Amino acid sequence: MMRKPHDRVLSRRRFLQHSCSLGVASATLGSSLLQLGLARQASAQSEDGYKALVCILLAGGNDSYNMLVPTDADLYGRYADIRSDLALPRESLLMLPGTDGAGRSFGLHPGMPGLRSLFESGQAATLANVGTLRSPMDSAALASGSAALPLGLFSHSDQIQQWQTAVSDERIAQGWGGRIADILEGGNPANGISMNVSLAGNNTFQSGSVSTPYAISSSGDGAPALAGYDGNDEEGEFTRTAIDSLLASSQEKIFRREYSKRLSSAIESQVVFVEALVAAGEPPTAFSDGPFSAALRQVARVIAARGSLGANRQTFFVTVGGWDHHDDVIDNQAAMLPAIDAGLLEFQTAMNAMGMAESVTTFTTSDFGRTLTSNGKGSDHGWGGHHLIMGGAVNGGQFYGDYPDIYPGNPLDVGRGIYAPTTSVDEYFAELALWFGVSTTDLTTVLPNVERFVNLGAGTAPLGFLQG
Repeated sequence: MMRKPHDRVLSRRRFLQHSCSLGVASATLGSSLLQLGLARQASAQSEDGYKALVCILLAGGNDSYNMLVPTDADLYGRYADIRSDLALPRESLLMLPGTDGAGRSFGLHPGMPGLRSLFESGQAATLANVGTLRSPMDSAALASGSAALPLGLFSHSDQIQQWQTAVSDERIAQGWGGRIADILEGGNPANGISMNVSLAGNNTFQSGSVSTPYAISSSGDGAPALAGYDGNDEEGEFTRTAIDSLLASSQEKIFRREYSKRLSSAIESQVVFVEALVAAGEPPTAFSDGPFSAALRQVARVIAARGSLGANRQTFFVTVGGWDHHDDVIDNQAAMLPAIDAGLLEFQTAMNAMGMAESVTTFTTSDFGRTLTSNGKGSDHGWGGHHLIMGGAVNGGQFYGDYPDIYPGNPLDVGRGIYAPTTSVDEYFAELALWFGVSTTDLTTVLPNVERFVNLGAGTAPLGFLQG
């Protein structure tokens, strides 16, 4: 007999009724978990409200020198000279209003009109020449070869890890988002669902000492059920009956008991999560069909369900791969950046419509920037690069960081137009973490090397791109 999804939810609740030997709650567990989460949410929001960070990883090393391009005649001329066949025509760039601290003007890649509109409305900003550093950059030490460099500089695996851990002088497995969750959740997430929600599976950024990301998909209602457990045919009924029976039985061995407990918890959490997303419904604005837009649509749905999930703080992790453009930079970015632009504009439009714009900050990361020089087909692995910050709390319409002055012999150029960062990831992430609610005292736990770059006693934001 075919069974409706609602019937399957009831079946799982019947399983919970008969699982007392595992310490799993009775028939009202699902609603009790929701009530507990709502109580935690109400308590936390009365103090500091809801906030979310949305991390967008452009995996592979985005060529951001063609995402944010100088438009002043002199600087553009030097950009065009060094980029040669990779240079975008000046007339194709989407001019941004205003100038940076040095009085220079910039434009976005022609495929990013949505970001330009957000920049113009004060909901987006740029951050120039940011990257991994072990200590503040000393141009003389860099020129002499005595500067301490990040481990595995130019290596995809090392640099993508360091952007997620914010530790450039050793290889560790815990990310700064995971360390935030360790502090704020202490290994006890509301409703069993971590404040760190991943659209990209397990990742370093959201993994802490005790915290792990809650991985969902961009399709359906996000949290897939145990394989075969949700089947609505005879085989699915058999699978459910067998699993429910095993989980309800008493286990003498400690490892079996723990496994049963964790599996039961996962099933419970999936029920709560799906019910919360179904109740929240679709975002108030439309999203296009591409995979990046689909992922951000799911993020919007989870944010809409924050009350039912008992969340007052959440991080989201979305990965878009394919940016290692050793060839065809121009064509590849012309195909890929418009999808990023569309998804970001759609997501911010949804946050505005939901009244959540001030509470959600979205930011980009990548392995590294790329060489300004051409390899004859594309660009190679670099170091410092440019990034985007978006949200209602952003002091938008401004250029942050120091866009390097492109000229032969610049001491920041370590060769082939690879510019050393002038802003560290520590400064970038410190601003985001402090806005998110991490205390100055806890910031050194979240970002172990932050005091090398930021005076925590100054009482001012490290970079100033966020309000409050």
